[in-house]
Amino acid sequence: MGYQALYRRYRPARFEDFVGQEAVIKTLRSQIMSGRIAHAYLFCGTRGTGKTSTAKVFARAVNCEHPENGDPCGVCPTCKALAEENSLDILEIDAASNNGVDEIRDLREKVKYPPQTGRYRVYIIDEVHMLSQGAFNALLKTLEEPPAYVVFILATTEPQKLPATILSRCQRFDFGRIPAHQIIERLHVALEEGQIQAEDAALARIARAAEGGMRDAWSIMDMCLSYAQEEDGGLTEELVLRVLGAADKSFLFAFADKLIDSDAAGALALIDEMMRKGREVQVFVRDVSAHLRALMLADICDEVQLSSLLEVTHEDAAEYIAQARRTSHTRLMRMLDLFLASETDMKWAAQPRFALETAALRACAPEESLQVEALVARVDELERKLREGVVTAAPTPKSAKAAPSDAPAAQTEALEIAKEAPQGPAADAERIWQDAMRQAKQKPQLFGMLKFGRLVSGDNGLFTVVYPRATGGAYVKMLSMAEKNAEVADYLTKAAGYPCTFRAAIEGTVQESDKAILAAQEEAQKQAENSLNKVFDMFGRENVRVKDE
Repeated sequence: MGYQALYRRYRPARFEDFVGQEAVIKTLRSQIMSGRIAHAYLFCGTRGTGKTSTAKVFARAVNCEHPENGDPCGVCPTCKALAEENSLDILEIDAASNNGVDEIRDLREKVKYPPQTGRYRVYIIDEVHMLSQGAFNALLKTLEEPPAYVVFILATTEPQKLPATILSRCQRFDFGRIPAHQIIERLHVALEEGQIQAEDAALARIARAAEGGMRDAWSIMDMCLSYAQEEDGGLTEELVLRVLGAADKSFLFAFADKLIDSDAAGALALIDEMMRKGREVQVFVRDVSAHLRALMLADICDEVQLSSLLEVTHEDAAEYIAQARRTSHTRLMRMLDLFLASETDMKWAAQPRFALETAALRACAPEESLQVEALVARVDELERKLREGVVTAAPTPKSAKAAPSDAPAAQTEALEIAKEAPQGPAADAERIWQDAMRQAKQKPQLFGMLKFGRLVSGDNGLFTVVYPRATGGAYVKMLSMAEKNAEVADYLTKAAGYPCTFRAAIEGTVQESDKAILAAQEEAQKQAENSLNKVFDMFGRENVRVKDE
């Protein structure tokens, strides 16, 4: 027999072999021993947490002739046939590739046949959320009133996509992420069986990379062992980092020090060093985000709490706390926001490294400059609202008693000045553009191209967006294609309520006529404000109420 992957070799054959799902296993064992077998189960959880493996062990246990404490005995003819997967009493269906109505109708026909050797006929439907609505409807009646000898086990990573009518007919079991220390213990046992030497730090790195999935941990260790065999050595942390393309702990601490010290040049030098070593940019950004999260937690937790939260040693927790105290909690949160945003930007960026470097430079900016940047953004937002007439004058306060005067009778009501409605769509072009951008989020690739542009005009329904000369050529080329251009124009038309067109251009190539229109609009805005100020001076600001038409 050829080589067998570790995750298959160590797949649980009994309930006692499972790691980290104690509550689920205890309940299922109790049901088997008491004979309280339900007709439908729903196993939910992230990938690699044991949903399908549990379903298979459960199917063997309910059909075992001599179960031992709820576990299949493994020696009776039924157990042997089921273990060899040549029994017709367990049928496994992949809903991702068999998601139509016809497949479920075929299943309904098969349900009529009783089991061949065991007591139950078990149907395991994996990734059940992939079924079509018609398939769910076809399954519903059978799931509601199946024959007494049929058990359905539905497995899914996305239970929220299942209809409520399906959920209400199943016993639901949630499989949680497996704690890192339990993954490490299980890996240790396997390595001892194979007489393979491994550093504790290497196994800890594998467990963190697996993100709570035992199957992922086996797969990563399989790759690392293959690499170690070529190196004629044991399993070291450095080897695991090379296989994963990740940065080691000391490198992440050094990078965070550069960010905290606002050493932009040093941060860029470390990024360059990381790239020269062949590390993956996306993996590095995830590692930096995880490190900044650890620092953020370190700023509010003591050593014991942090060690438990991050599943690290007390020495590592103390190191995180020491680094976190070198800067403010607010700045740590902002750094984390920047790198999380850059991780999203990388999905659409032609050069992911540029997104990483931009995030690093912004993270290195002093807090004073960040405050100025925030103020500028607020001023821009207020100016936009003023242009659109969103900000209105406060109501005129009522006087307690009118002062006597020989002058002609004063007006009893404040003078109302009707603010002339802006002519054409240019006045609320920014609002229309933002509305169109929200619609474009339905298509991430298109939205990714639009977000890097800057709106310069929206006159008479023609919206012009410009891109930097150095990096915008590809975006302009793509958005100038008929299909993409029509999609953006359609979003603008829906947002504006009148026909709109769209064009993308390189910054600095916008025609002089466009600039003249923008200048004329600014001049008109200034004249309107001057006229309004004259009215305020003539009648008094408190006696004038501005309203939009």
